[in-house]
Amino acid sequence: MPRGSRLALLGLALLLSASLLVKGRVPAGKGEDAAFFSSGGPRFVTVRLAGELPRPGLYRFPVGTLPWSAIKMTLPGSALPAPLPAGAERPLVSGDVVTLRISGGQPAVLAMGSMRTRERMLLGIVLDPDRLGPEDWALLPGIGPVLAARIAADRQKNGAFGSLAGVLRVPGIGPGKLEGIRRYF
Repeated sequence: MPRGSRLALLGLALLLSASLLVKGRVPAGKGEDAAFFSSGGPRFVTVRLAGELPRPGLYRFPVGTLPWSAIKMTLPGSALPAPLPAGAERPLVSGDVVTLRISGGQPAVLAMGSMRTRERMLLGIVLDPDRLGPEDWALLPGIGPVLAARIAADRQKNGAFGSLAGVLRVPGIGPGKLEGIRRYF
């Protein structure tokens, strides 16, 4: 191919690439990195896979992934135990722990659980104020063991908080303390 034709093609390719880059660029929202596009909600769930898997550990899956699909993605080839274990039909949510047990000729057992609060905090997974115990509350900044026990006792006595704002009813929790822990909820 003649040199002039190659330069013309290169110029055309650069022009097309530049126009696609400009048209495909979505301005970053406040507090977002420009390299990531946001569609309004979470697109992935963070899950721990455990048990008799070749590669147990933390994984990110698309929202709506079922536990059995997540396990299938981590098994080599098609080494899938049958029949399908119970509990494999609920979509995964961030913070789930999926444990697979395969014993000899026995049917596979799928156990669903939740990550501990400390791990959820480190991974940036949202906490639920109605599911935390006193030891979990004490992990949060500005919440000591005494205030944590008071929060747990209030929930036992008066029922669920419903949201983080509901924790304001506990003596010792004010707007400032609530703002200090809001990033975890």
